[in-house]
Amino acid sequence: MIAAARANISAQLMARVLLVEDEPNIASIIVFKLERETHQVRWESSAAAVPGAAEAMQPDLVLLDSSLPDGDAFVLLATLVTHHPVVMMTEFRDTATPPRARAAGAVATVEKPFKPTQLARLVAQLVPAAAGRPS
Repeated sequence: MIAAARANISAQLMARVLLVEDEPNIASIIVFKLERETHQVRWESSAAAVPGAAEAMQPDLVLLDSSLPDGDAFVLLATLVTHHPVVMMTEFRDTATPPRARAAGAVATVEKPFKPTQLARLVAQLVPAAAGRPS
C-alpha cells in the first residue's frame, strides 16, 4: 500500500525534460539532480538530434545550451518554442544573450555556472502542470 502511494506521488511529480548540452560533465550533473527530483530526463549532446528527440519525448520543458558545436542554438530555440517551453542555459557573461533568448521565446535563461538545486527549483516552477498529467 505504501509503495503504491509512493509510486503514485512520484508519477505525479515527474516532468519530461529534454536536456540539450554538449558538455558531458555538465549534462551528467543536471541529469543526476533532475532524476533525483523525480523528473524523466533525456539528454542530447547535439543540435542535430534534438528535433527527433523532442518529437519522440514530447517534453514538458527543454533545457537548451546556448553554445552547441553543430548548430545555432537560436535557430533551434525558434523551432522548439512553437511546441515546448524552453530555458536557455548560457555560459556567456554578456548582457545581450539573455534578452535575445527571451525575445526569441525562451521562458527563462540560466547563466552558467549554476547550482543544480537552482536549476531543479526552476524546473519545478515552470512545469507544475505536469503534476496531474497521465504517463
